[in-house]
Amino acid sequence: MSDAKITASDAGCWLEGSQGWTNNHRVVGRAVSYGFVVPKEYEEALEDYRQNGPSASENSWEAMVGQGGLSDQATDFLQALAPNDYEFVWDAGELSLMTSAEAEAFGHHG
Repeated sequence: MSDAKITASDAGCWLEGSQGWTNNHRVVGRAVSYGFVVPKEYEEALEDYRQNGPSASENSWEAMVGQGGLSDQATDFLQALAPNDYEFVWDAGELSLMTSAEAEAFGHHG
């Protein structure tokens, strides 16, 4: 497990929206740097998605970006480490850490 901490000073953009579909595997990498362990059953899908992007198999896409998929699991892991009153918010492919008040004003009701 990593000793890395998420603090209020980490608020802001974590994954730039212009990176498109790659942010779905990049969030996993960020979570791993904080101690997230990729479940064994997702390893093959992650590698296929990372290597092939839009050409990855339908099963890999679903495993990565489907509801409750690996991207969601990684985001939930980061959220669990976020300071009180801070939320990770996805919008237009961009991941940001912001205060809960900012998130609510942004339309996120986490």
